[in-house]
Amino acid sequence: MIDTGHLYGNLSSYYDLFCAGVDYTAQCEFAHRAFQCFALTSGQRYLDLACGTGPHIESMQGYGYACTGLDNSQNMLQMAQLRCPEADFVLANMVDLDLENCVDLASCFLYSIHYNHPLTSLRQTLAQVYRALVPGGIFIFDTVDIRGITSRHFVSSEAEHQGHQLRFRSGWTYAGEGDVMSLHLTVADEYQGQVSQWQDVHTMAAITIADLQQWLQDCGFEVTLLEHDFSCMQQWQGKSYNVLVVAQKPALQTGIEQ
Repeated sequence: MIDTGHLYGNLSSYYDLFCAGVDYTAQCEFAHRAFQCFALTSGQRYLDLACGTGPHIESMQGYGYACTGLDNSQNMLQMAQLRCPEADFVLANMVDLDLENCVDLASCFLYSIHYNHPLTSLRQTLAQVYRALVPGGIFIFDTVDIRGITSRHFVSSEAEHQGHQLRFRSGWTYAGEGDVMSLHLTVADEYQGQVSQWQDVHTMAAITIADLQQWLQDCGFEVTLLEHDFSCMQQWQGKSYNVLVVAQKPALQTGIEQ
């Protein structure tokens, strides 16, 4: 049996198993260090875009942040609320973010910024994040330049859960032109000799790092590009296609908003 579409909603209970290899702790340690280095606000209000089941929220709470997560999957948010009962969660697409001057640190990891398609939605999301941040606050996310998309980006993993053998495969494809790339997801569940399979394709925004940097600056951000390495903060050398973006909303001239 092959089920097409709605994979995140249908298999939200397995999501953490598929992402067992993701080092959420390292990503959050990086976000906290970056906040200490770049932010010009002493507040600790944190917003995680595309928060999924809440692993980033859980880690950031350990640093003392008051956390809010946003995701467009109700099933994911239900699991996130169980994981982090003290956090707030919002069911919405990123482009529909509606906050103003109330966030000190925002993040969007796992390349989820690319879910904002078409590019008009991406630009609106960047503007909405700028609006949500207090002066001196920062937005941290990772991105891939479309020139770096190849078939080598397909990755596979396996997990066992209550007698189920699960196989997960994901990867990007790009036709070579235009502003659309695709994220292909496949999950196979083998249990007692029977195999169920889910397939899903997500339309993603295909962008260049240069264009993204310009759009951030158009919003008013001051932009720092770093190598995609969560263990350090190294200035991007312009040779790799993956970067970590630190975008700061400038502080008020008359003082820093707390």
